[in-house]
Amino acid sequence: MSSGFALRNLNNSLGSAAVSDYGAHVLRWRPAGQNEDVVWSPSSVILADNKAIVGGVPIVFPWFGPGFADGHGLGKKPNHGFGRIRTWQLDAESFSHEYAHYTLDSADLEPGDVPWLEPAEEGAPAPQFHADFEVHATDTLTVTLTVANTGTAAFSYEAALHTYFHVSDVANVRLAGLGGAHYADATDGFKPCVQSDPDVTFNGTVDRVYESDGTLELHDAGLQRTIRIAKSGSPQTVVWNPGKPYGTFVNDETAGEWRGFICAEAAACREHAVTLAPGESHALSQSLSVA
Repeated sequence: MSSGFALRNLNNSLGSAAVSDYGAHVLRWRPAGQNEDVVWSPSSVILADNKAIVGGVPIVFPWFGPGFADGHGLGKKPNHGFGRIRTWQLDAESFSHEYAHYTLDSADLEPGDVPWLEPAEEGAPAPQFHADFEVHATDTLTVTLTVANTGTAAFSYEAALHTYFHVSDVANVRLAGLGGAHYADATDGFKPCVQSDPDVTFNGTVDRVYESDGTLELHDAGLQRTIRIAKSGSPQTVVWNPGKPYGTFVNDETAGEWRGFICAEAAACREHAVTLAPGESHALSQSLSVA
């Protein structure tokens, strides 16, 4: 498996983005004509072995949080899976000013990684997979994670595209499209709730897993723009902002960087974990545009 922290710049007349081979992690994206990035990163980005990159679009795979089964956390480490802390393989032949394609294969992982995946049946062989991650960056940003079962037994996994959106101030934005949706509130032991207001607002810690596969709109009066968030293969939407200084962000304590983003992500996790029979695959995709 290759190592290092190579960064790839995608620049074209319609937009620009940056992607790290480590984690196949989109660091930023800005469509032409926008004065501010749409995909947010903190003022300093730390690249270090076995440390997840903050901001951008982390790939959550193959478990969400500590991993879940029957509603209970399994205590898996690292949080949100090993996909974020592995160097993915770039397909150099297809790389262009607007496209990057990465792969991660179970055969390339370090000993101890794959057993964290859950066989569908007790005593079944260790899961084997091949994951593709595609980035298309122009005036829209589309990211797609496709996982195929290359083994001889079924297995289950969780995944999410944990997108950080740059906003003028979290207190002055609203996320539309989740009115009436059921959600689990992670700030209250994943208590089941219903989104009674038409829009999600951010006046304190928000950490929710919504039952929703619909398109969202992030309205930001301060930046005078609306971000449209469409997705597929995603029965859930995770929405998060810490609502207070959050220690992993460089300058968060002094500059209040937590106020400059919200996360809204396509997800298939917890009770909606994906189960693949041998030879099957599943694609989780999210597409962003600005109005």
